[in-house]
Amino acid sequence: MSGKYKYAGLTKELHQRLTLEFNALKEQHRRTLTKYVMQTKKCDRFHARKYAQRFDNVIKERSKLSTTTLDDMSEYLTDGLVNDLQEYLLENYSTKRVSCKPDDDKSNAGLTAELFQRFRKEIQELRAAHPNSIVSHIMEVKGCSYNEANSIRTAICTVYSEIGILTPRKVIQFEGLLSRELFSKIAKYVFNKYEWPDSLDSEVDRIYLEYRTKGNIGLNKESVKRTLFKAISMGL
Repeated sequence: MSGKYKYAGLTKELHQRLTLEFNALKEQHRRTLTKYVMQTKKCDRFHARKYAQRFDNVIKERSKLSTTTLDDMSEYLTDGLVNDLQEYLLENYSTKRVSCKPDDDKSNAGLTAELFQRFRKEIQELRAAHPNSIVSHIMEVKGCSYNEANSIRTAICTVYSEIGILTPRKVIQFEGLLSRELFSKIAKYVFNKYEWPDSLDSEVDRIYLEYRTKGNIGLNKESVKRTLFKAISMGL
């Protein structure tokens, strides 16, 4: 019987896939799911039960799937499902959509063909260099938690596969994982093309200043928040 939130706010197909994978997890760890969550999350039994209850609420349609819950669940799901769920939440529930509206066309992940091909090449090299430890590598480079690193890995897969657009938020996540030259060009292109939410202002400011090239910031879009960067590009 359906709960309060039909399909947990997802499509029927996505909710069915999520249910199948979560039920498979429970079957694999029958009577030991709480202990398994304790081990993977490195938490006590009380918090492990809270994690499991939140997941179960989504499966039984008692609550909607949020981005926070998805981040917590991602290590127990397949990459393909996580990518699809992230993309759905981004397109349907993101409060940032007004600030950053990517084009509907997802070819080349919203980049130029040349930048996208260079991005794919560097990601291929990154994967080859860390075939069994890409999440660990991201954790080391970014100084972040496993869940955050896993979320970044998923974002990379989303862009690499042209499932989603490379947004300003994702650009910030990818810093340190691409060569300085390519990251600088991609950041410049994406920041010029898309608006971003106010919450990202400080990070965007820092990246513009750190990766700027003399006399060529290339800011074309008019907005109050870009005034500083236009001044920099003009040498003021």
